[in-house]
Amino acid sequence: MKKKASAGGGNWSGFLRMLGQIDLPWGMIAVAFIVELGYNHILLSLPTTTAALMSGSLEDKALRDALLYYISYGVVVTLDLFVLGFVCRLAVRNARTRIWGGMTRVRMDYYDSHTPTALSSAVTNDLEESVRLLVSLMISILPSLYYLISAILTIGKYDFLLVLSILIPLPLRYLEMVFVGRWNYRAQAGIFQRIGALTGYLAERVKNLPLIKNYCTEEQELQNGQTASKDLFKANMQAVKVEGAAMGINQAITVIQQIVVVLFGLLLLKKGRINLSQWIAFFMFSTTISTRFVEFVQNWQSLKSIQGQVARVVEVVEAPKEQTQQEAKAAGQAMTVSGQSPAVKFDNVSFAYGDKPALNNVSFTVPAGTATAIVGLCGSGKTTLLNLLERFYEAGDGNIALDGESIAAMSLEELRGRFSYVQQDAGVFSGKVREVLTYGIHRQLTDDELIQAAKDAGAWDFIQTLPGDLDAEIAADGQSLSGGQRQRLVLAREFLRNADVLLLDEPTSALDATTAQAVEETVFRLFRGKTILMVTHDMSLVSGMDQIVVLQDGDLVGRGTYDELKGSCPLFREMVAAQRREEACV
Repeated sequence: MKKKASAGGGNWSGFLRMLGQIDLPWGMIAVAFIVELGYNHILLSLPTTTAALMSGSLEDKALRDALLYYISYGVVVTLDLFVLGFVCRLAVRNARTRIWGGMTRVRMDYYDSHTPTALSSAVTNDLEESVRLLVSLMISILPSLYYLISAILTIGKYDFLLVLSILIPLPLRYLEMVFVGRWNYRAQAGIFQRIGALTGYLAERVKNLPLIKNYCTEEQELQNGQTASKDLFKANMQAVKVEGAAMGINQAITVIQQIVVVLFGLLLLKKGRINLSQWIAFFMFSTTISTRFVEFVQNWQSLKSIQGQVARVVEVVEAPKEQTQQEAKAAGQAMTVSGQSPAVKFDNVSFAYGDKPALNNVSFTVPAGTATAIVGLCGSGKTTLLNLLERFYEAGDGNIALDGESIAAMSLEELRGRFSYVQQDAGVFSGKVREVLTYGIHRQLTDDELIQAAKDAGAWDFIQTLPGDLDAEIAADGQSLSGGQRQRLVLAREFLRNADVLLLDEPTSALDATTAQAVEETVFRLFRGKTILMVTHDMSLVSGMDQIVVLQDGDLVGRGTYDELKGSCPLFREMVAAQRREEACV
């Protein structure tokens, strides 16, 4: 059972696992650590060097030591700032790369309850300040401890009571560290959770601005945005309150510490147990030591803040991951790729999204090189079959096989490499046309091959009209193209991919009747001889299919050809009749 974070305590085990996976630049951290240690070592000479001058000594040695100290100090401080800044930003870059890579490997069922858009801010906002601060702490904490121990030992040589005066307020510092640290954790976790919610809200709305304008809901969306912004403001104000309280507590303890130090120092000076030079050095040491104690408390508070900031990053790190190719090889999972279209068999397959059943003991076979349509009303489990076939989700019961080999025993990379997948929204990223055509294809393609595939898919006519043809820029989500144009680009890409099985998920749902018919003809012309599974609501597409599978509420209620199902499956007859009525009304 996963250990939950206590209120304000944070998930330490998850936090440490995250540290192990964000690819920190340990070599450069070691260099920065050595520089920081050198800085603290030189800083130890400040009180004794300055004390000799302030006590009235004008000896050549005192002047020479002071000059040498300040030159060395300036060089080391400059080097320390440069190295620390470089290492922190390098760590942020590495962390973002690794966390993003982890997000692409997270299982699809995780995203059923976690919004991908909101989680994307974990890679951008959450990691920036938190990783920089974390690396800074890792580099500075031990050198600071070295300074503290060395300074206290030096003071102990003057008089042990001076050390005691510095240590008296430590219990108060400890209490400050624990309680304020917990407040910081809760405050920062709230802030970054609300940043993710606001980021996700804005990204979704910006993507669907036409919908907002069409329904004239600008004022409503403004209010929704204001609500999200107010929630973030409240979380930020809570952090401000914590910061103010922490500053007040820190100042009170600092004043107590300074009073104790001054009283002890003056008392020992009057009794002659220390001289003026030692008193000056002690006073300077005590100020720096007090600052370092404060830094330790602040470092702990910062660490708790970091835990709050990266709470969602820890979630991503601990989210269930798909198996990598290397893990599959280590487990002996492989797949013999025949290069021929395989038969696909579903054998008593059941699946549920949480407590909601989606498929119930579904069994059917798609013979090699044939085309099967999967039809049914909304929510009947059609797309779920394709998701299980590609192992976006793992089947709860039953088995799915390609040419008799269970897909559960195959590596994901080899399995998915056998599928071409055309979705209803024609997935297209921004970039050049050639990048769209070659996305996910791991071999070199010539311009002639791209042009021929585009011609075969009926895409070359409109590509030629774009400025730069193959080098023309496509907007995000392919919004600069029509639905039919995007679909033809995707078909050309999948034709170039030349996979063994073609999966079509509502490929014509967003197209007009004429374009839909043209796309249908293109599919069967380009992918003739391939094993095809097509999910569709469009009954006009299924008449020429070798087999039709009918689903209703997760149950298989019909299987056969178009003519066979018209006579044997009431639901199929009803769907065909409903579409004919719709067409008659147009």
